[in-house]
Amino acid sequence: MKKLAALLVLTLVGTLLAACPAPTPQIIEKEVVVEKPVVATVVVEKEVVVEKPVVETVVVEKVVAPTPAPVSAQELARRQTLNIAIGGRIADPTNLNIYAPGVSRSSTGLHQMIYEYFFYQNLQTGEYIPWLAESYEYNDDFTAITVKLRDGVTWSDGEPFTPEDVVFTYNLLLNNPGMTWAAEVSKWVGSVEKVDDLTVRFNLKKASPRYHLNREAFPAVGIWGGITILPKHIWEGQDPLTFKSSNPIGTGPYTLAKATETAMTYERDEDWWGTKVFGVKPAPKTVNFEYLGPETNVALALAANEIDTPFIGILSLGSFKEVVKRNANVRAWHKEAPYAWLDPCPRPLMVQNATPPWDKKEARWALSYLINWQAVVDLAYEGTTVPSWGIWPFYDGNQPYFDAIADLLEQYPTATYNPDKAAELFTSLGYTKGADGYWTSAAGERLKVRYVVNANSTEEMKVSAVLADQLEAGGIEVELQPLTDPVLADTILRGEYEIKLHSFCPGYIFDNLELFHSKYYVPLGEPAPWYERNSFRYKNEAFDAILDEMAVTPPTEVEKVKDQFRRIMAIWLDELPVIPGVQAPALVPFSTTYWVGWPSADNPWNMPVSWWATFNLVINGYPSPETGEWVGGIRSAFE
Repeated sequence: MKKLAALLVLTLVGTLLAACPAPTPQIIEKEVVVEKPVVATVVVEKEVVVEKPVVETVVVEKVVAPTPAPVSAQELARRQTLNIAIGGRIADPTNLNIYAPGVSRSSTGLHQMIYEYFFYQNLQTGEYIPWLAESYEYNDDFTAITVKLRDGVTWSDGEPFTPEDVVFTYNLLLNNPGMTWAAEVSKWVGSVEKVDDLTVRFNLKKASPRYHLNREAFPAVGIWGGITILPKHIWEGQDPLTFKSSNPIGTGPYTLAKATETAMTYERDEDWWGTKVFGVKPAPKTVNFEYLGPETNVALALAANEIDTPFIGILSLGSFKEVVKRNANVRAWHKEAPYAWLDPCPRPLMVQNATPPWDKKEARWALSYLINWQAVVDLAYEGTTVPSWGIWPFYDGNQPYFDAIADLLEQYPTATYNPDKAAELFTSLGYTKGADGYWTSAAGERLKVRYVVNANSTEEMKVSAVLADQLEAGGIEVELQPLTDPVLADTILRGEYEIKLHSFCPGYIFDNLELFHSKYYVPLGEPAPWYERNSFRYKNEAFDAILDEMAVTPPTEVEKVKDQFRRIMAIWLDELPVIPGVQAPALVPFSTTYWVGWPSADNPWNMPVSWWATFNLVINGYPSPETGEWVGGIRSAFE
């Protein structure tokens, strides 16, 4: 049987934004096979019967892959690179000492790429994830915690990660009070000792059933960062305050390839211990943390697929919407308004309690009444967040505690704009309003505030413009001081400000209250242990006493903690040591042009934040503490 063939070719062409690479065309061939008519002649009892022609058509469809267009070396490299936009220049790219005051562990990528931690807490799922360590156990009275380290962990230079490294790091912190977080470690840790080749024991100065959640005294990351273990064989004999660690050695999956003021470049460590132990390898071969300049530059780069995600606070809602119009592969946590992820670090206005007249609660309340936080939300945040009555994120897990103080919140209306009430309080303090509209003291001195602002933060700069206008309109002279690190860090820690908008982390009920404990109080001019850890110099013995009760109460005793929370908030709300501002919106877009698998509201397997140490798990994924199955991890869009 002879066959005739006809070939039909259909080409599918998609219309994409100019900024996005076009998909590879798929060519579909349809081969139509037509059989010739067959004429059959049959003789039946001398009669000839001729059958009618039969035409049979068979259609065979097959997909033929086209010859792929050649990929340039530049494009191939881009497909293997993860680019992250940061908010400012690196102050000193040669100084990568993670414990030196003023050195950023976040913008540099240090605690995401180089260093790793015993445990990571996934706020999105509630999981407490073992990493460098496998488990922990308290003794009966919570005065010691024993940690089992994971076998097979090595530093990037091949040396084993050992209990000796842990003991060495804590001894450095205990003996060098100038190191970042050394004060917090000294408050809690008496000593750390090696038990065996994979076990260490932390001997605490007092009972602490929450110690495993204390990121500033234990190598566990819940929010942003935590105590970082250092390699003894590198740091031994070095001055921990002046050693620059320009070529940092960590256990992380990347090593530093290049460091400049505008870019930190990391290359994947092909001998990373995690690949040997977990059997996984991070997808990006190269990761860049890049400073691209102002917001417009970042928006254009994201639209053009030159970066994959920016840090928090860089892109405004308006810029984000324009990017999405130009690049359909870009989205945020939510596809629709309000778009932003709820960051666990609300933004109160720190007030310097050690500087008159702000050392009086009436002055702090008057300041609060002069601020219209809804206007700040509308103008500075473009409606992506809401005013906040306190210093905690509006998470469901916190709601039982919020319900316990509902009547107190009515008694103390922290989020209320009331300039008349402000005037009443300033008058009670002896201030009078002059013809120029400014409040003046009995000595004739104009009431003023020194407002310190992070000049590298788009968010803070926008908020400061609105707040300064409101306070000036309310009769307070505002001296804006935009600063950058290391001057910014030093200024805040020494308390050389009257007001400063700041993130309050880690966001848990007890932990955010503990930021106000007077054990962290230091006189003005001396560096506080951390920015939100009482750099605002608040002291109250009754407050401390209740907080000390909470500290020794296991977090599982919810009703007891709720009673303690109610009693301590009666003091806090009355004195208002800081002024509640807004919930923290994290408008952090990501592009799926080169990398997919990002956590989102549709797939909330992790937090979508590139500036936290937990970004290690966003890149790699992690083993489920419950099932052991691997969860998440971004992957190439070209797999």
